[in-house]
Amino acid sequence: MRVLLTSILCRSGLMTHVNDLARYLAGRGIFAAIAFKRVNYLSDEGKQSILARLGEIPRLIYDSTEELERFIAEIKCTLIHAHSHATFQSAAEASVRMGIPLVVTLHSVYPWHRRFRAVLALANRIIAVGPAQAREARGFLGKTEVIQNGIDTQYFVPGQGGEPGSGQINVLWYGRVDGKLARGLGVLDQIAPLLPEDIKLVALGSARPQPKNIPLLPWTDDPRPFLQQSQITFGHSRSLREAMASGSIGILLGHGYGGMVTEERLIKENLVLDAFPEYRLAKPRPAVILQDLLTLAQRPDLAELRQGARAVAEKYFALEEMGEKVVEAYLAALDHTGHA
Repeated sequence: MRVLLTSILCRSGLMTHVNDLARYLAGRGIFAAIAFKRVNYLSDEGKQSILARLGEIPRLIYDSTEELERFIAEIKCTLIHAHSHATFQSAAEASVRMGIPLVVTLHSVYPWHRRFRAVLALANRIIAVGPAQAREARGFLGKTEVIQNGIDTQYFVPGQGGEPGSGQINVLWYGRVDGKLARGLGVLDQIAPLLPEDIKLVALGSARPQPKNIPLLPWTDDPRPFLQQSQITFGHSRSLREAMASGSIGILLGHGYGGMVTEERLIKENLVLDAFPEYRLAKPRPAVILQDLLTLAQRPDLAELRQGARAVAEKYFALEEMGEKVVEAYLAALDHTGHA
C-alpha cells in the first residue's frame, strides 16, 4: 500500500491531523506522501515551518490536477486520501483517470452532501471525524465511518515541573476559531476582569473577533510548553485533546459549553469533544462558567485531576487507535476495488 494524502498548508487542526497521520503510516512501514494544493494562506516562512516538521515524508505543492497525477505516477501511489475540501475535486479526478481508490475525510460540519455530492459518490470510503460531520454526508452513510481525532500522546506529554509553587492557577484558551465557535471565547473574555489575581487567563491561537480582556498569544507550531504550564484549558476538538494529553484539565467550550471532560462523561454521555452548534451543548453563560472555574481552581486535588486528564488522553485519544482504524478503511477501499 502506497498512500497519498492531499491537503492544504494552513495553521489548523487539519494540518496537524494530516501531519500526524502521515508520520503514523510511515511508522507502520506504509509509504505515505502528501500533496498540498496551493492556496497561499501562509507566508513563505510559515509554509517552511510546517514543511520542516514533516521530515523525510515526500511532498508536493501543486496547482493543477495534471501536476498531481504526475506526482502520483512518480511515487507509485495505490490509494488517495483527500482531506481538505480544496483538494477534493483534483483528488477525485486523479482517482478516476488513474484507476486508484479514493478515501475522503470530512473534517468540518459542512453541507458535504450538497456541495461535494459527486466526489462523495466516487469515494470508496468516507471518514468523518465526528457524528455531526457524518450526518452532513447523508445519502452516503453506508460507506461512511466515524473515526474521531487521535493525537500524538508520545509528543504531547505532561511537563516535569509539577504544580506552580506560588499558588497561581494558569488557565488557557487554546484554539483557532471564528464566527459561531468564537462565542465561548467571548464569554471567557467577559469574565476575565472578574477573576482573582491568582488565576491567570491567557489565549493561544487565533480568533475572530479577538478578545479585549485576555492576552492572545499568536499561533505557534509547538504549543506543548503552553499546554504543559496550564492547569486548566478551555477549547474543543484536537486542541482539547492535545491539552489533556499534556496534563491540563480539559473544559469543552466553543459555540456551546460542555464543562469538564472526564472518562465517565465520555462513556455514559457519549461526549464528543467538538463544540459545534450541531451538538446542542448548553449556551455559554458568564455566571455559570465563572462559578465553575472558581470552584475548580479552589479544589485541593488539581494535581490528581491533571493526572486524570492525561490518563483519559492515553486511553481514548491516542494516534495509534485512530491510525489503525484509518488503515482498516484503506484496506476496505482497496478490497472493494480489487486493488488489495
